[in-house]
Amino acid sequence: MIRANEARHSAGRRNRAEGRHAFVSGFVGLVAAAILTSCGSETSQVESPDRRPLGRLEDLATLPARDDLNLLFILVDTLRSDRMSAYGYERETTPTLRYLASTGIRFDAHWAQSSWTKTSMASLWTSLYPVRTDVLDHRDVVAPDAVLPAEILSEAGFVTAGIWRNGWVAPNFGFSQGFDVYLAPPRNQAPATLRQVPRAGRIDGTDIDLVYSATEFLRANGDRRFFLYLHMMDVHQYITTPDNALFGSTYSDAYDNSIRWVDEQIGMIMTELHALGLADRTLVVLASDHGEAFGEHGAEGHARDVHTEVVRTPLLLIPPFRMSPGIAVPASSEHVDIWPTLLELMGQSAPDYADGQSLLPLLLERDRGELEDVSVAHLDRAWGRSEKEANPVVAIREGNFRLVHDSESPDRLFNLQVDPGEMNDVAGSFRGIVNTLRTHVDRYLQQTSPWEGGAPEIELDEMHLRQLRALGYSVEK
Repeated sequence: MIRANEARHSAGRRNRAEGRHAFVSGFVGLVAAAILTSCGSETSQVESPDRRPLGRLEDLATLPARDDLNLLFILVDTLRSDRMSAYGYERETTPTLRYLASTGIRFDAHWAQSSWTKTSMASLWTSLYPVRTDVLDHRDVVAPDAVLPAEILSEAGFVTAGIWRNGWVAPNFGFSQGFDVYLAPPRNQAPATLRQVPRAGRIDGTDIDLVYSATEFLRANGDRRFFLYLHMMDVHQYITTPDNALFGSTYSDAYDNSIRWVDEQIGMIMTELHALGLADRTLVVLASDHGEAFGEHGAEGHARDVHTEVVRTPLLLIPPFRMSPGIAVPASSEHVDIWPTLLELMGQSAPDYADGQSLLPLLLERDRGELEDVSVAHLDRAWGRSEKEANPVVAIREGNFRLVHDSESPDRLFNLQVDPGEMNDVAGSFRGIVNTLRTHVDRYLQQTSPWEGGAPEIELDEMHLRQLRALGYSVEK
C-alpha cells in the first residue's frame, strides 16, 4: 500500500515543484552526455547518471529467477511511435526515451489492438483480441473472471499500484482487478503556470500530478517487490509548457510539444528510480494504447478507424541492466504479446486462454519460431451510442499486406512494404490475398469470449458521462 505521511508529501511536493526544471534537465543533460560517450565522443567526460550494470540481451534469461525484480509499466496515452525521436523522428521529441531505447530494447513494428482506449487496454491487460474480450462499447466492463496481470503479481507477493488519468480505465470498467491501490492522482499538485487549456477537451490536473504520486509510491515501497502502472494523459490533452513548446503552433506541432513535455516527466520518474537505487532491480516498460491521426485518411484524433497512424505504437523494454548498444527488434509484435512477455520475465505464467505469446524466445533466439507474423485491430464505430447496431471496422495484417474491412465500404488492401502510410488501395491487383485475409476477418469476428456471457455491461450516470466527454469523446447514455 502507499504509506506516505501527508505532511511530508506536501513539503516534498513544494520542494519538487521549485526544483523541477533542474531535476529533469540534469537527468536529460547527463543522458545526452552518456549518449555522446557511448558513440565514441572524446569531448564528453561527464559521468552517466545511469547506475545499471552493463549487460547483454542474453541476460534477459536470468530475470525470471530473480526474487528482487520490480516492474514499472508506463502507458503514454495517444502516443504514435513515428513521432518519437526514440524511433528516428527528426524532431527531438523524446530525448529521455531515446537514451533509454539506446540502452534497452525497442520494438520497431508494434501494433495496438484498437484506436480507442478501452478496447485497446482490455486487449493489453487480458492478452485477448477485442472480439474475445467483448469490450467494444462504452458500457462494457472487463469480465470479473478475467485473470489480469496485477492479480497474478499480487498472488506472487508484489505490492501492486495503478495511477491513472483516463476515465476509460477507471475501476468501474473492471481495470482495477488485482491492484492493492488503484486511483487517479490528487489534482492540482502542479504549479498554476502549467494549467493550460488543452486542445482536445479538458480534464483536471496534469501528468505532474501522476509523477508526484508515483514518486511517493516509489519512496514508500522501495523495500518491497512492486508492480507500478502509470497511465499518462498529457499527450492526449496536448498539454505542454513554454519551455517545451519547441516545434511550432499548429495542431500537429502542439502534439509534438506535448510529447516533449511528457518525455520530461518520464525523466523525473527515471531520475527518482535511480536516486532510490531501484534502477538495477526494476524492469521498465513504455507502451501506448493507440496513436493519433492528423488527416492522413480524412480524420483527426482517434477512435474513428484503424489505419496505421492510430494503431502503430511504441514498445520499449528497459532491463535492470544497461546494454550497449541497445537492440531494435524489426519483427512485428502486438499488445496481446506484452503481458505474456512481461509475466515470463517476472517468473510468472500468462493465462492459458491468452491469444498473445511471449516475445522472449524471439529476443533470445532471434527467431520467430511459432509466432505468426500477423496483427489484428478492431474498432466498433458504434462504441459511444447505446441504440446503434454494431458497426465494426477490422484490420488484419499478414506479412506486408493489411486488409481493412469496414462494414460501411468495400474492403481495402494495402502493401505496407511500399506504402506504410496506407495511401494506395491495391485490392484490385491482389484479389487472392484479399480473399484470404477476408476469410481471416470472418473467422475472427465469429470468435467468442472465454467467459460465459462475454463482457458485462454497466449504466453510466451523468457524472461519469461528463468526465468521459471531458476527454473529447462524444458519448451517449
